[in-house]
Amino acid sequence: MQHLAAAHALNLTSEVCYIGRDASVEQRIAARLNIPFVGIRVGGLRSLGPLTQARNVLQMLSAANSATQAIDRFKPNVVLATGGYVSAPVIWAAWRKKIPVVIDLPDLEPGWAIRATWRWSKQVAVSFDEVLKYFPRGRATVTGYPVRAEFFQATRGAGRAHFQLDNALPVVTVFGGSLGAHALNEAVRTRLHALLEATQLVHICGAKDKPALEAEQARLERNLAARYHVFEYLDADMPLALAAADVVVARAGAATLGEFPAVGVPSILVPGLFAQGHQNKNAEFLATRGAALVLDEEKLASEFVPTLLNLLNDPMRLQAMSAAMKKLAQPDAAKRIGKLVQGVSA
Repeated sequence: MQHLAAAHALNLTSEVCYIGRDASVEQRIAARLNIPFVGIRVGGLRSLGPLTQARNVLQMLSAANSATQAIDRFKPNVVLATGGYVSAPVIWAAWRKKIPVVIDLPDLEPGWAIRATWRWSKQVAVSFDEVLKYFPRGRATVTGYPVRAEFFQATRGAGRAHFQLDNALPVVTVFGGSLGAHALNEAVRTRLHALLEATQLVHICGAKDKPALEAEQARLERNLAARYHVFEYLDADMPLALAAADVVVARAGAATLGEFPAVGVPSILVPGLFAQGHQNKNAEFLATRGAALVLDEEKLASEFVPTLLNLLNDPMRLQAMSAAMKKLAQPDAAKRIGKLVQGVSA
């Protein structure tokens, strides 16, 4: 969804057509921003059984055809693509039509889709200097990670007022991406009473686990239950959910490299055990700069609560982590990507 941020920053919504995963979060965001959306269906190709791979190859071919048709209708001057399987058929279709492509790579290393398609692009926009080594000289530009202005504008006071939080208690925001993360959700559910004795929680959990978490909340005493704020998904309110927190507990997807620095929030990161381990690199990047702690998923059961409470009880460390996180912020990233797009389309 980084390219939505870039388009929105340049006020290009009347000139943008978004091609993305059908029935997805980005489809809902595009609708909210009044950006025309074309949905395609794409599946992965790595670490899958042969039948699933064969089905997904056919799905990829169909997606390429749909992308070609969308490009023919919209007639764009340039295509801005980000990582993930859904970008591959769009980049290929644009290359076939001789339309220049700019790829926005938010992660610290390219995944399969970008490794397979970057040669069809004019430029790759990367978030950090460390990523330049994956591309020939002159083919990649450091722009930073594009983040909505609301993340830079959100304040702790506004976030706590919005979610009706008690200023006398620490706040922890937990989320595992747009679909939620079952491991994180279970770590919260099984320790909810202990967590709420010391904190208030803003928990973005996804749709699948929300009923079980609400059932756990219903078993709590009224005063503790009032400290638990559980949501399936947050969009416009997400900057406030981060800004309200003393600590964020999250996966280590690419968004953590842009949104957390914009808000300046210390974090405990639990990298996902998928996608060739790219989340480990994201987490390590923030941890080595003093902005985050890393907790292995296998250690959630034993170390989640003590790690979190120890951090909350160390205000000097929290202050240092917040300052380290803010140093990584790049408020002009979306504008830089927009200028790169305009440059290749000129």
